[in-house]
Formats: sequence, C-alpha cells, structure tokens
Amino acid sequence: MPIPKNEPTSDYERSEYRLLYVGRDAEWFRRLKSALGLPANRLVYCAGANTAKLFIRCHIRYDLFLFDLDLLNETGLELVRLVRSLSHRQDKQIIIVGSEEVINPLKELARSGVDECLTKTPDAAAAVETILRLLGEDPPGYR
Repeated sequence: MPIPKNEPTSDYERSEYRLLYVGRDAEWFRRLKSALGLPANRLVYCAGANTAKLFIRCHIRYDLFLFDLDLLNETGLELVRLVRSLSHRQDKQIIIVGSEEVINPLKELARSGVDECLTKTPDAAAAVETILRLLGEDPPGYR
C-alpha cells in the first residue's frame, strides 16, 4: 500500500524557491517566514557574515538573497559583491532591507548590484510582495 503524501494546501505553498536571509533581526525573520508560509528549509536564517559567505559560495540553491541593514556596512557590500562575482549566483535576486531612516542610502546601494531596497515593516507585507514579484510568483489573493 503506497504511503500517502501530505499535499500542500495551495500553489503558494508548492513553490520551489529557496531564500537566504542574512541579518540579526530574528523577530523580523520570523514574521517574514510566517507571511511567506515557507518551511524551514526554504527560508534560511544566517546571522553572521562569515557563515553567510560559506552559504553564498556553496552550491546549495538559493533563488534570492535578503541582506538586512545591520550588515550593510562594508561587510554587507562585500556580500553583495560576492554574490555578483560567483558564476552560479550572478543571476540571483538580491534585496536589501532596513529601517525607514536609511532608505536614501539604500537607494544608493541599489546601484551596486542590488535588485530592490525595502523598508522593513512590522508585518513584512512589502517584503513578501517584492520577493514574490522578483521570483515570478503571484502573492496570495492576487490570483
């Protein structure tokens, strides 16, 4: 007798993309993960730059990288440059997120290989919409 599969409940949950979040805001990460409805292996949390470099260099598939403002000093820019320098990562999307107070500097950083700059909101809705748009997905309720 075949073992029944647990079928996802929606197309949204069937998505096969994988994201890497690099930052130290664990609470915002939890809100983003909840809003995206992804299992733990699809939205990966990384708090340290050295570990992030290992994740970026390895050949684990990531479709999108989220770099939080707390790493957007020279280290954050180094991570953006690292993603863009690797042949297996060059076509991947990069989003930088941060507080509203730094939106203008983020726009300047966008010229250095970043696809989107987002202000972090408590509900992470803007991030979810942007992530799904960059990945070619329709957000829930938009179908």
